[in-house]
Amino acid sequence: MSETIAQSQSENYSKSVGTSAVVLAKGGGTRQSGSGLITVGGSIDMPRYVTVHNNHGSQVLYLGWGSDVSTSNGLPVPAGEYRTLRVWYDDELWAIASGADTDTRVYVLHGKGDPPFSVLDLSPTLWVDASDASTITTDVGVSVWADKSGNGNDLAQATGADQPATGTRTINSLNVIDFDGTNHFMTTASEVRLSQPNHVFLAMRTDDISFGKYVFDSYPGAAYGGWFQIFGSQYYAYAGAGVLGGTTETSPILVHITYNVASSSIRVDGVEILTGNIGTEDLSLLTLCARDDEAVPFNGALGEIIIVNGTLSAQQISDTETYLADKWGITI
Repeated sequence: MSETIAQSQSENYSKSVGTSAVVLAKGGGTRQSGSGLITVGGSIDMPRYVTVHNNHGSQVLYLGWGSDVSTSNGLPVPAGEYRTLRVWYDDELWAIASGADTDTRVYVLHGKGDPPFSVLDLSPTLWVDASDASTITTDVGVSVWADKSGNGNDLAQATGADQPATGTRTINSLNVIDFDGTNHFMTTASEVRLSQPNHVFLAMRTDDISFGKYVFDSYPGAAYGGWFQIFGSQYYAYAGAGVLGGTTETSPILVHITYNVASSSIRVDGVEILTGNIGTEDLSLLTLCARDDEAVPFNGALGEIIIVNGTLSAQQISDTETYLADKWGITI
């Protein structure tokens, strides 16, 4: 007999899992695996996020969906570890243990709907958000765009003629910082060396797709750093080598650049448009919307920038892209 936990509850429960699979969570839809294929151990009314903990001392637990129940088709959860999964309305989440006659104890935590996404959960090195008026200091234009990561990596421009505009444009009714493609640029005050891998997320709009416009540049001392350009009709990212491709858009877009040597990539609106070897250089002292020598300035608007040092999981990337897309009205 199945056990049902109401959607309004937020609690955990346990189920024994051996070599015969057990259903841990079941949505309200009809795409289920059918009777006789697996043993029903418990169900939850339309769960959204489920955390499964493998409490066994040595055996691996495997999690999966659908009727093809086997360890080879499951996501492995090593002994003592846990995984958090997003379960949709018509999903059925099963678990199966790896060892013969092995009893593995699991815990499923069910809460109300989606937990709120927080950029701070990514431990960002830099996070600026033009929709947050409290982070913008103005003079002639924007003199300081404050970092919300807690690391103090503010972007600044002391020269009035070089300060970008605020309060003049929006994306999805949210304020953006507008760079004119002539004088406007900003820089971080101090050098923060970020070795690869790292990730850069941008909610942005390009007004001019002329050759070589720099969205950002970084210059670690005598070495070339990492940068991202509007390369005419294509996008270009570089960190000692380069990846070039895609088709430049002039509508608002979400860009995600992964700097990770040969496994580097550029994603636009949630779609990977190119991969390749981007080189090994660090991200460092950041120049926003121009090259480090203030040449080839970017013409367009920036809504939000998130820079994360280290590796992000596929789920973290998806959550970040979804957060930015929902906020800035971008379809991914």
